[in-house]
Amino acid sequence: MDEVRAATRLGRIGVVGVGRMGAPIARALQRSFSIAVYDIDRGRMRAFDGNGVEWADSVEDLAVSCEVLVTVLPGPRELNDVACLALPSLAPGSLWIDCTSGSPETTLSLAQEAAVWGVQVVSAPMGGSPAEAAAAELGFFVSGTAAAVERALPIMARLAAPNGIRRVGDRVEDGQIVKLLANALWFANAAAASEAMLIGTKLGLPTEHLHRLLRGSAGSSQFLEHDAGRLLDGDYLTTFGIDRVVEELDIVASLRADSGVDSPVLDASAVLHREALDRYGDRLGELLAVRLLEERADQQLRR
Repeated sequence: MDEVRAATRLGRIGVVGVGRMGAPIARALQRSFSIAVYDIDRGRMRAFDGNGVEWADSVEDLAVSCEVLVTVLPGPRELNDVACLALPSLAPGSLWIDCTSGSPETTLSLAQEAAVWGVQVVSAPMGGSPAEAAAAELGFFVSGTAAAVERALPIMARLAAPNGIRRVGDRVEDGQIVKLLANALWFANAAAASEAMLIGTKLGLPTEHLHRLLRGSAGSSQFLEHDAGRLLDGDYLTTFGIDRVVEELDIVASLRADSGVDSPVLDASAVLHREALDRYGDRLGELLAVRLLEERADQQLRR
């Protein structure tokens, strides 16, 4: 009941970025809040015509009209471009929730700029697919001051799976650090698991049977448990680009350098994914590194 009352006190929410993830997020929020949207692609905004969602002519127009700004953007470059326009236009006391998976350095810098304008910031990089966004079953790594996070929770609760909101820390960049590390582990696990399945398949074990055995073993992972089945159906997960994978792994490499920790396994994964980018270009396909492994093995992992 307290959450419902808090939700009704919130003013209009503006969503910047209504692409594959932003559009279902905006529609999920529309069920509980007054929503306005902006996207550089006006065709995406027109998809909301007649659905009770207003769309703005610019980032600045959207920011002026909203008490809460939600950004759902491809990466740190786009986030920086949008924030430079939005922050001066937001009223003091506004709340900015950033769901972009980006750079801790960029997030910290923009949060410091937001403080100059009196804007509260919550970093909430998300995990999940467009289908999970539409079903309000996303996961978030949330960081920011306690006051800002408390204010954001009634909004994020409309988007998250049960137990999907994970409080990371008070530093606004903390959520980005954990999300990047989680993604780096997933990329590495996907490659290693696929290598193992390719070895077993080449040695005569049926792929689907091998997958089932590995999934139930001590070597199981999120990839084997939830995502490898899609690979066996020929899906290389085309909701995320290999160029974005490499961009994130480059940021993780900079975090590793800052920490002084040796990371040969994550470094090897980064090399493989960059080779996949070189091979296929900036195409959609989170598992294109696995496709490259399949090509090299002259064997596809299929049911």
